[in-house]
Amino acid sequence: MPLVILLIITWIVAVLCMTFFSAIWSAVSGNEFREPTLLSILMQKHPRIHVSEQSAYVWGWVIHFLFGVAFLLFYQLLWKFTNAPRTLVWSVIFGSVLGVLGILGWKILFSIVNFSSQFKYQQYYVHIFLAHIVFSVTAFVVYQWLT
Repeated sequence: MPLVILLIITWIVAVLCMTFFSAIWSAVSGNEFREPTLLSILMQKHPRIHVSEQSAYVWGWVIHFLFGVAFLLFYQLLWKFTNAPRTLVWSVIFGSVLGVLGILGWKILFSIVNFSSQFKYQQYYVHIFLAHIVFSVTAFVVYQWLT
């Protein structure tokens, strides 16, 4: 299978699994932690972004998938330049690195629009850290399965 096709399939499945994990976490916790929805809310709250609710929701999904492809490329670069073996353990380690980057990114996004003081930030950061591990492990499993 050509590498581009492999990466596209891995990207889509990993992002969807991460998003499904977030939907489950949202349902269980009773908090809105789905990334595309939060991105949509952030866009609507930003003083310089003027989009309809529907457009913001679409853009939330687009941005979420674009970050997914960026993280997958970062993941691929880590495999290439660290020469770490493609194992589940290394996948969890790389997912943890992505999780820390995800937390930092969300902290910046939340601070830009002065997000709600009622939001469960600590719970969200635990969730987003774990969600990136789900992303990474899913990418590993799909990659292994397809190669």
